[in-house]
Amino acid sequence: MRDVYDVAIIGMGAVGTATGFLLTEFTNVHSVLFLEKESSAGQIASDRRTNSQTRHPFGGELNYTPEVMKAIKRYSDMIPSYANSKYGRGYDILRHTKSGMVLAVGKSEKDYLRKKFHDTVKPVFPNAELMEDKEEIAKLEPYIVRGRKPDEEIGIIKLQADIVDFGELARSFEENALQHQDKKIHVKFNTKVKRIQEVSEGYDLRIRNGGSFSARYLVVSAGSYTLSFAKQLGLGGDFVAFPVAGKFYTSPSVINGKVYTFQEEGVPFAATHADREWDGAVTRYGPTATPTLMFEKNRPDIREFIDNLDPVLLHTVVSKKAIRNIMIKNIAYSLPGGGRHLFWKYEARKIVPSIPYSDLKPAPEFGGVRTVGINKRTRELKLGEFTLPEVPKDGVNICANMAPSPGASGSLGIAYKNVAKITKALGLEFDDEKFTKVFGRLPVV
Repeated sequence: MRDVYDVAIIGMGAVGTATGFLLTEFTNVHSVLFLEKESSAGQIASDRRTNSQTRHPFGGELNYTPEVMKAIKRYSDMIPSYANSKYGRGYDILRHTKSGMVLAVGKSEKDYLRKKFHDTVKPVFPNAELMEDKEEIAKLEPYIVRGRKPDEEIGIIKLQADIVDFGELARSFEENALQHQDKKIHVKFNTKVKRIQEVSEGYDLRIRNGGSFSARYLVVSAGSYTLSFAKQLGLGGDFVAFPVAGKFYTSPSVINGKVYTFQEEGVPFAATHADREWDGAVTRYGPTATPTLMFEKNRPDIREFIDNLDPVLLHTVVSKKAIRNIMIKNIAYSLPGGGRHLFWKYEARKIVPSIPYSDLKPAPEFGGVRTVGINKRTRELKLGEFTLPEVPKDGVNICANMAPSPGASGSLGIAYKNVAKITKALGLEFDDEKFTKVFGRLPVV
């Protein structure tokens, strides 16, 4: 007789493990199965080497509307609540930086900075400060002032920024889920799901070695492969995956916290920023954003690439001026030989004017792939996370989470929305009182 779980979770990044943690800790679920193709949790998009370790939004993302910023902030504020609770690991998960800021260079950027400060940032982050005095700015980040031309205007929005090891966060979620020995909680590593099929009691999951598992409810949080899995179940037909590779450069440590530059509104790719690395050993610059044939770093997948081919991909890059310009610029930064020089001249020196070219090194150990969803009907790029089906449907017991940046920052909020759907579908109970003691008020679903 086949073993059937209440819930199966494909993918053990921050979102998948957060869903499992909330299920096991705050509901009366009886059985949960975690499936992960890697050897441990948090090894792909959540690994701190593949992302900028930023807890979004810290106010530096000027491409967000106030509404989006407020929503993401509510979710991301759950991370310090968790890290500093009995469940978390405090300093191993989250660290405060000495400074956080958005940098404007030149009069036009400063004018725009002032507008965004009053319209977007200050309403969400009341402690944010607008600063234009170079001497005061230098007290926070000396190297963004040192070596700059005397007549070059700069301004910043001063903010508090946190750095998060999202891989460690995911492993902590897993560890807490496994504490519930009164429930059937199983974790299967090195287990790659090949096929999902809808069956009478829920979903049948076929794995690479020929085995299978069944679950009444399915959560897919498999990074760049989420959309592919969803389409096996007839979901997400209106979307195509747009994989984008992010690469970084490093220099000796010169930045105390995080220095962001302007991100274009409506563009879901981060502009270049400089970040203090987790251990403080180097300053990291990036990420670049270039289209890629890969769905995970250094892992070409020709079959997945062919299955995902769609004219919308080319149309998006060619017809949308902002996207096209960013792609061209970042492809130039990735060119052998000259790319490094261009990045140093136009990106790194904008933040750290005095950085010697010889100090800026390619950092292949950092960076990864993020997949943005494109709506094929509207040709719009989805900014941040979304879940399929977009509109809940009776009998469709699945949450398929697409969660590129800033997905990991909102992992607990996304997980809460998943769990709200699961409890309703399976008739489970959620302990609101226990939850609010850890996280404060309930998120909006």
